[in-house]
Amino acid sequence: MTMTILLFYYTLLILLVSITAAAFCLSGYLVSHRRALAIACAGFLSYFFDVALVFQDDFLLRGAAATDAAMMQGSPESVYFVGSQLPSVVTGAGILMALWLCICDFFEVRSKAFKAAPGIVFVVGSLAVYFLIDNDSLGLFLFYGMRSVVIIWMLLYVAARYISSPDGIVRERMWRYRLFYGGLLFFAVAVVVENAVFMFFIDPELVSSGSVPFFPERNFAENALMLWCAGFICAGCWRLFLLHFKTPPADDCDKTAAFIDNGLASYKDRYGLSARETEVLREVLLGRDNQNIASDMNLALSTVKVHVHNILHKTGQSNRQDLMRDFRMYS
Repeated sequence: MTMTILLFYYTLLILLVSITAAAFCLSGYLVSHRRALAIACAGFLSYFFDVALVFQDDFLLRGAAATDAAMMQGSPESVYFVGSQLPSVVTGAGILMALWLCICDFFEVRSKAFKAAPGIVFVVGSLAVYFLIDNDSLGLFLFYGMRSVVIIWMLLYVAARYISSPDGIVRERMWRYRLFYGGLLFFAVAVVVENAVFMFFIDPELVSSGSVPFFPERNFAENALMLWCAGFICAGCWRLFLLHFKTPPADDCDKTAAFIDNGLASYKDRYGLSARETEVLREVLLGRDNQNIASDMNLALSTVKVHVHNILHKTGQSNRQDLMRDFRMYS
């Protein structure tokens, strides 16, 4: 009974964290209009419903199945009871596609077929296991291990892009997230290990008696993976909120200039700015007004105004403050 109560509140905690992370992502999207945050919001909502299915299975369906399970004491079918396999394919696809589309957004992938590939592979693979393999330990291991396989494939793609990219700026941006990607890999492998240990090496009677809390759809390593992602995304959104309400430093100090120069090339490529527009952008980011920019660059004031207008139009920003925030968030 004590273990059941602990699992009950543990599940509520996971639900709370996932919906909170979704709220952070939605707020961050409304502030910055970054598409990746809207995608991440959908991913956390998918995980919320995924855990809700676990909640339903554990505290509603499992009780109804207790009588039948007692007749099969010690068998994998009774111990590893699963009530919502097909809906979990849908929520799992939502989670994985959110992660993959965020990666594609980072690398600016345009191929729709390439974007859809992991989701299709996951759904087809999961359904194949569900319909073609018996609902025993091996079948459940393959079914619930499919998510980790897809995540590991995504991380291998990221690693391949890092190794093959000739752009030093892109590689530097990717290197900043090495801790995040490393955590994803660690927890994805941990999911597979946890399932393997419990389904193939732990005596089912220990699970059946309640001595060991484990259900295949409630993988604690997978919960930890979600918490890892939620921590990173909430911290990033919090920084966005701070930037939204604070004016970036405008003094022409060495540190600010170095920061701008470091991110200028990738920002130029992202929005297709011309060489002259990039030069004007640098001056704007340093906090100089149009008159000073015109004097420093030996340009007519009207020319500078045209360049600033074009920069704002291409970047989708309404004013200089928004432009500064967008540059700092991107860099």
